[in-house]
Amino acid sequence: MNIEEYEKVKELTYLEYCDYLQQKYGIGLCDYMTQSWSANPKCSRTKDGLFAHHKYEDHAIRLSDKEYAMKNPFEWQLAENIVYCDYLEHLLLHILICENPAVDKNENEVVGIGGILQYLIPELNDLYSVAEAKKRLEEMRNKLSEDEATEWADQISSWEPRAKWKRNCQQLVANDKEVFFVLLKRFKLSYEKHYKYNRNSFCKSLYERRSLFSMDKWYRFWRMSFVKDIYKQIRIALT
Repeated sequence: MNIEEYEKVKELTYLEYCDYLQQKYGIGLCDYMTQSWSANPKCSRTKDGLFAHHKYEDHAIRLSDKEYAMKNPFEWQLAENIVYCDYLEHLLLHILICENPAVDKNENEVVGIGGILQYLIPELNDLYSVAEAKKRLEEMRNKLSEDEATEWADQISSWEPRAKWKRNCQQLVANDKEVFFVLLKRFKLSYEKHYKYNRNSFCKSLYERRSLFSMDKWYRFWRMSFVKDIYKQIRIALT
């Protein structure tokens, strides 16, 4: 989703936006889960850079998790209730849920926010920090020897996801950082009313949490300098 498309859809309700995305990408290729409550890989469209989102996530949390899914109607897993979306569209879906959760949502379940704070923001932070690192490397390449440039390029490459499906998803939104910042600012307006609000929640790295990058002190410092560049841009965007 680029900024022009966001301007077009930003006033839609959650259900209207679900309908919009199903018009754009189609409904689920099949039911998300089988009758035995196992995830059906045939529903996936990550080869196209798209995630599968449950339309009823405004009613319940973690509908892609068997343990949680089984506590809810199987109807929610049907193909007609699956919405495909890119990373930024997925973030907007969850923001819309946070803004207006279903009136009859599951009791004691805080819908929408978990996916944003635990996965979407950290993963997008990592995506755009790696892009920043690549840009900075090109700017300083003429100051490096060929071996140094190759070493840095290899190191940056090691920070990128190894799974091809995740690279597909990231590539689809790689040039739309502007939309990410706009969405973060919008999310802040609903999240800052939450009792667990913490501004630092916007500055998280999924790779750092999982230790997927080199732990060498210099490499770690060098990488995190780019992450901090993104965090600085986020803080500016949130003002």
